[in-house]
Amino acid sequence: MKPGARGVKVRAMTVLRLAPILAAAVCLGACASSNPFADPRDQPFRIVSDMPVPPNVERAADASGCSGAQLSAVEARLPDYPARGWSRGLQGWSVVQFDVAETGATDQVRVARGVPGGSFDDEAARAVRSWRFAPLEPGARLTGCVVLFEFTQGLVRVR
Repeated sequence: MKPGARGVKVRAMTVLRLAPILAAAVCLGACASSNPFADPRDQPFRIVSDMPVPPNVERAADASGCSGAQLSAVEARLPDYPARGWSRGLQGWSVVQFDVAETGATDQVRVARGVPGGSFDDEAARAVRSWRFAPLEPGARLTGCVVLFEFTQGLVRVR
């Protein structure tokens, strides 16, 4: 064996043993800087799309049946801004129709129209399903009630 060859061989073996550990450290370091499971709504909202023009609600959904009794909300939370829309900087709106049973619970919740749709419509419908109103008069039922949600600049508004 040539002089100094043993030292080179030992150093090469040490580097080979450390390579997987160094690779794992680099991968974990990259993961720590951008956690794919983190909620994007923890970051500032960055607008990427223009707000789509909201519809004429009367044309989007017939609300003529939602009359005759006064609604008094007991619980009516706003939808969450969709995480996917937030992370992509998207804005949109959803028109949701629903009925109100005698007990004050919402029923037959459906999205009449929505832009861009998808998770925006899902969040809007989920929120309306959780709404509760004061009980109506015995035998009363409201059908075709309508609400428009605007998802804009990271906020949700009702119109």
